[in-house]
Amino acid sequence: MAYKGTLPSDLWDRYDCEGGNERMMLDLTVAQDMQDRISEATEKAKKKADGNAMVARRKQRQAKRELLNDSQGLEMLKGMGIPIVSRD
Repeated sequence: MAYKGTLPSDLWDRYDCEGGNERMMLDLTVAQDMQDRISEATEKAKKKADGNAMVARRKQRQAKRELLNDSQGLEMLKGMGIPIVSRD
């Protein structure tokens, strides 16, 4: 079975050489570290799943969207000479 495009023959070619065992151990160590970080982040996210935090994050996203919808950006585009067409 391939994992993300890696075939067993690819792994054999990569690790069947002088120093291949050390390369494999390094790759496994890095993969374990990545998994630990993902698990830690997941646990933190689960702890923050209370209602107040979700509402606060939603309000932050709404504020960011409002900044994107402001008229200053539209005025800047008009000032640059870009034609703005209304689809009414």
